[in-house]
Amino acid sequence: MSEPSEVAMRETTVTEQADELAIPITIKVLGVSMLGGLIGMVVMLPLLVGVPAALGLFSTDPIVAFVPLTGLLGFEPTLAIGLALFVAGGTVLLPMVFLVVGAYLPPASPRALRGATFATIFWTGFVPAFWPEGGTLTVLAYLVVSLVAHWLYGVVLAGVLDRTVGIPQHKV
Repeated sequence: MSEPSEVAMRETTVTEQADELAIPITIKVLGVSMLGGLIGMVVMLPLLVGVPAALGLFSTDPIVAFVPLTGLLGFEPTLAIGLALFVAGGTVLLPMVFLVVGAYLPPASPRALRGATFATIFWTGFVPAFWPEGGTLTVLAYLVVSLVAHWLYGVVLAGVLDRTVGIPQHKV
């Protein structure tokens, strides 16, 4: 029998290293990601709501308008239901999505910044959904403040995962 080639040995080593980096998505990983999402929400909300409210730019109308589907379930759209859906999305839905796609997002390092990339993608959907009434200054303030708030959320979400259980890596 012949000895394995250097290339074959290198491929085996790379495969073994990739297997060592694989982090399965377990109940613990799900829980940590949701905790990261909750902490991210706590960090982002003062900027996302507090700054616009202080500048007189905040309106709750878009949050109420965000929940018309609750009418199908027999609920009248209210601010409380809108806030509950917003918080549920940030603490449950988005962390689960990040668990699946976070391994594939740039940058490679530091891994917590993958959360900023992730949050930027979702920010592009947030922007038109909550577009403010007003002039250029209002719109610019909205764009900057909401983007920075989303970056904070994403970095906190990814940072909590990376520092505790790691950002799951998947085989495709």
